[in-house]
Amino acid sequence: MKWCVLSLIIVIVSVAEASISETTHTEDDGTQQSDLSINVILITISSLRADHVSCLDYIRDTTPKFDAFAKKNVLFCNAFATSGWMMPAHGSIFTSLYPSLHGATHIDKCLGNEHYTLAEILADNGFYCVGFCCNPRLDREHGFAQGFDLYDDYSVSMMLESLAFGDVVNINKQRTNALINDAAIRWLKNNTHKPFFMFLHYYDNHWDYLPPPPYSERYDSNYDGPIDGTQIAREPLFSNPPSERDIQHMIALYDGEVRQTDNDLGEILNVLLYTGVLDNSIIIIMGDHGEQFYEHGHTSHQGIYEELIHVPLAISVPGVRAKCRTINSLVSQVDILPTILDYLQIPIPEQYQGKSLKSLIEGQVKNVNEFVFAEYTGGAAPDCYAVRSIRYKCCQEVGGEPFVYDLAEDRTEQKRIVLDRESEEVETLEENLLKFIR
Repeated sequence: MKWCVLSLIIVIVSVAEASISETTHTEDDGTQQSDLSINVILITISSLRADHVSCLDYIRDTTPKFDAFAKKNVLFCNAFATSGWMMPAHGSIFTSLYPSLHGATHIDKCLGNEHYTLAEILADNGFYCVGFCCNPRLDREHGFAQGFDLYDDYSVSMMLESLAFGDVVNINKQRTNALINDAAIRWLKNNTHKPFFMFLHYYDNHWDYLPPPPYSERYDSNYDGPIDGTQIAREPLFSNPPSERDIQHMIALYDGEVRQTDNDLGEILNVLLYTGVLDNSIIIIMGDHGEQFYEHGHTSHQGIYEELIHVPLAISVPGVRAKCRTINSLVSQVDILPTILDYLQIPIPEQYQGKSLKSLIEGQVKNVNEFVFAEYTGGAAPDCYAVRSIRYKCCQEVGGEPFVYDLAEDRTEQKRIVLDRESEEVETLEENLLKFIR
């Protein structure tokens, strides 16, 4: 009975996609055609810390598929999220604006309709825009469907609920990446639109940490304690750390989810290869934010510590792939949209706060950002703002005084330093932080 319902839903979703796909952008409808007929594929991975990615020097082999993609293309070692959680981070990717400007800063707020999003720009330039996600914070109700011809934020939940006979499904306890892949692959195999923009979001890295076998046993098979991967962001774990052994098992379960997600990423990359899409597309793969394991007293993702904002980023551009570059310069999520537009020869709107990475990718310059910004206004921790250079991070919590972390000496941000205004670099950071807050 369950599989009958599931089959019916798959047919319904497929018919809906086919119906939607009949609408195409033509020059007659007033859109401006892009100069290049290449596709754009943006893949974001929930809660993926840079320091848990094996090609970024993690001790475990967690991301072989991502590593292989990065090795052939361009890997950014110092890429940063604009916030420590998904809504503001994705808002910045979609709009090239920092969170306070794009508006998606809290679960009861939305990405503002007044902003010209990546999908809207590409749609206006002749791209057919599709998105596949199951994250309840990235749904159309929160404004993330703007500009998409098809934004599938519903079919995964429909399938899971059908298998539960209509009961409400807790998406944090389900494996959803495979269903996202199924929907995206089905669309790719039936797609006739050229060029197209595809957005994919993998959610399985997000707590709860419940990787399926064999990933559940891969990194800590001998554990016999109480941690089972659930209730990660709830009391008593939230503010009362368990033993170090329990924390290590929690991390092992998270790493299992990372490895599982990497395998799912490999599946979609293989499909892109065999359908001929891989070599004719700008492909961006990045974490949306990181995760906490009590480095600063908490689990989940709140605040703007390095474990939350340092994310992996790899980019493939047709014709640039052979350069195989590893880039250590500072880059931000607000830089993604200008980079895409630059490569497509589409004018970059002046109001965008990011910078194109094209000249960096092609080796014409060594840096495009002297520093990058981040902010947290999610409500679970004090509002905080930060500006980061390669060495220093200058922070200010609302109502408090600015302080600095020296990341060269204190990589894990355990020691707050009173501002040394005799240091020209620190003084410049403070000036830019105060300007950013204003």
